[in-house]
Amino acid sequence: MANRIYFANQQVAFKRDGAAGAGGYKAAHGVQSAAVTTTFNLEQAFELGQLSIYENIEGVPDIEISVTKVLDGYPLLYHLATQQGAVAGTPARTPTLAGRSNAKCIVALGIWPDTDNFADGTPSTQMESSGMFASSVSYNFPLEDNFTEDLTLVGNNKGWNAIGGTDAIGCTTPPWAMATAAGGFDGTDGPKATGTNDLGGDVSYAQQGGVNRRENLAFNLVNKEDAGGVDYTLLPTQIPGVSSSGWLSPKNAANEAHVQSITVSTDLGREELFELGTRQPYARVVTFPVEVTCDIEMLSLSGDLINAFADGCGAGTDPCTGVVDNLAAEKIRIATCEGTRIYLGSQNKLASVNYGGGDAGGGNVTVTYSYSTFNDFTVIHPQDPDASGTGWWNGRSTYLSSL
Repeated sequence: MANRIYFANQQVAFKRDGAAGAGGYKAAHGVQSAAVTTTFNLEQAFELGQLSIYENIEGVPDIEISVTKVLDGYPLLYHLATQQGAVAGTPARTPTLAGRSNAKCIVALGIWPDTDNFADGTPSTQMESSGMFASSVSYNFPLEDNFTEDLTLVGNNKGWNAIGGTDAIGCTTPPWAMATAAGGFDGTDGPKATGTNDLGGDVSYAQQGGVNRRENLAFNLVNKEDAGGVDYTLLPTQIPGVSSSGWLSPKNAANEAHVQSITVSTDLGREELFELGTRQPYARVVTFPVEVTCDIEMLSLSGDLINAFADGCGAGTDPCTGVVDNLAAEKIRIATCEGTRIYLGSQNKLASVNYGGGDAGGGNVTVTYSYSTFNDFTVIHPQDPDASGTGWWNGRSTYLSSL
């Protein structure tokens, strides 16, 4: 047993729902933090004639797991949590938000002795959570730190086991739990750039450029859309310094743009569906429509340059009202050197603009452009472990341009 748990003696892994044996597990690389919250939902019943509670009725427990990783060329958390096996029939699955919405996974957390230099061999304690669904996802591209991914999963089942010992609470172990307690959860065999780094002897993933930072956001400074355009970041044309094609203007141009940070996030708002005869939900579905937001912070050179008028901007063409909208629908795509591609479709609209900073205490003026869309959230990566992942990457121009 460990005297303490710290970063070197714990590891997170994911297994596709329905995958048999230890070989289905894939270690999440680049993980910075992992947190598990268990909430027991209790409902009180009282009765006439006494003040004391009549019964504290136990409902379905809620399990929430939050994991953060750096973007480093290894599989994304979102992809590890939504991988699916080969599925026959038409229409074919897609890497869109809807295409991944019903995928669930098993999440494992292994704990090793704190005298080990790295997670290797059988853990001394492990947790498995079954039937976990992605609940919220965000990607952060800051100026002064690593690019990161944050994933929250929700479910209703969690089991702990001390390897070679007994279950933590001594109850009957569910058939899905502790499938790898005999040694399948093997951790990594030490830090390597290549090799068998994943759980259960799975194939290795070579890093694509290491941990990505500000210099690794892929911009195309040429004002054209070409065959390789989907491998470049595409920003809204309303932002000063962004060309009419969505590319940044060349350096030293009169309207040069200086991007400070980008954040993309969505909350899937899972709803539990119940039925008579069982306590646990039979499904946790995404509550469409789902809002997707993108915040883009720029170092301002000449203000936010966004006009806002009650009757719209410019001469109206509507013969009835004479009103023309202030806003236009925009495309947004984020591309990193390590392989992450995020496409938010072509219906993004500016929800707010925040001009601030530059006060007398020092500092520069920055402008944050906050865009909103719904249901368009396609994430592609060359190391996607899904059965269709390689095909999606090879055909990414289909999913990262105009759906």
